[in-house]
Amino acid sequence: MSVWSGIAAAGVAIALAFVAVGQPLWEWQMDGSQQRETWTYSPFSAHQQVYNKTQNKSTSRFYSYDQLASAQPKMSAALAEFGTVFVLGLLAGFAGMVLAVLSASKKLRGIFAGIAFVAACAALLYVGFAIVFSMPGAAGSDLPRIGSNPTPFYGTVGNGSQLLSTFPQVGWILVLGAALAFAWASSDIWHIVPSRKLVPKKMEVTIKRIPSVTNPPPPPALAPAAPEPVIEEVFVIGSNSLLVKHMSRSLMSDKDRDVVGSMISAISSFVREAFTERDGEVHEVTLGDHRFVMCSDRGIVLAVLVSSGDTEDIVHRLRHLLAILDDRYGDRLATWQGEALEGIEDELQVLWQPYHLPPPPVA
Repeated sequence: MSVWSGIAAAGVAIALAFVAVGQPLWEWQMDGSQQRETWTYSPFSAHQQVYNKTQNKSTSRFYSYDQLASAQPKMSAALAEFGTVFVLGLLAGFAGMVLAVLSASKKLRGIFAGIAFVAACAALLYVGFAIVFSMPGAAGSDLPRIGSNPTPFYGTVGNGSQLLSTFPQVGWILVLGAALAFAWASSDIWHIVPSRKLVPKKMEVTIKRIPSVTNPPPPPALAPAAPEPVIEEVFVIGSNSLLVKHMSRSLMSDKDRDVVGSMISAISSFVREAFTERDGEVHEVTLGDHRFVMCSDRGIVLAVLVSSGDTEDIVHRLRHLLAILDDRYGDRLATWQGEALEGIEDELQVLWQPYHLPPPPVA
């Protein structure tokens, strides 16, 4: 079973209920030697037909239950109650249909549509069985009867010269059928739940902190030779964790863009947690075979993707470049909302140019 079968069942129930509006529910007939009188009761009106057997003439008249209240108070009261509850059940069915359509689009739990259909089913079952118990007693009070015999809901009573017949009509059967169709619709829809958005799998991140260097390293001539770091990608991330600028050493294929996109997402979600202690800290983040070196200043993060080489040589470049970006762009980076920053590509391009530390100051 699916939500669509439930919607179809509800549509059948509503159609049956509308057909029942124009059909008779119950009929009472008194057949005598000179005339035959028949009362047919529908959900919202009553029809009287009198056939004169001696004159072979038939007369008929329709009544609303307000008009019939004085002549047949109990019958009109019973059928007025039927009409009121019947309309409420039909409205509940319409509400359930709307909720079922929302459930089909996975925006709403099916339990709400199921409850509405159950309410419609209960209302129609109530009026369907209520007339079984109320109509015979009301007819026995408001209409002629034969002797002391009670008026049955379905059957005949006679005394030789007169015959009283009562029987349910097609409208009563349609009301019960609509109630069962609403019950079927409820059973198919109540368990539907809204679809949940898929949450991307969280990437595992390993962090290695690089201690802050208070003194500049010795001149290159005195330091042992180390492989020059190769910077593949550069990312500038604002204090609101939005990616301000991304530059690459070479053109990327679509596959590479997807890989870098997942890296950007991982870095952006990690930035706020990584830099919570103080500005100026440097982190090296390893994502599989990729290494990121990140440095923060006043909430602005500069991150580079390194494919080879010694990452410690990049620390001074990042701090120097962050100072330049802060001096040139200042608060524009702190409150960046997508506007263009002229000249930022030229500032980031220096990371691919040779870099030499200035000699230490002479004491």
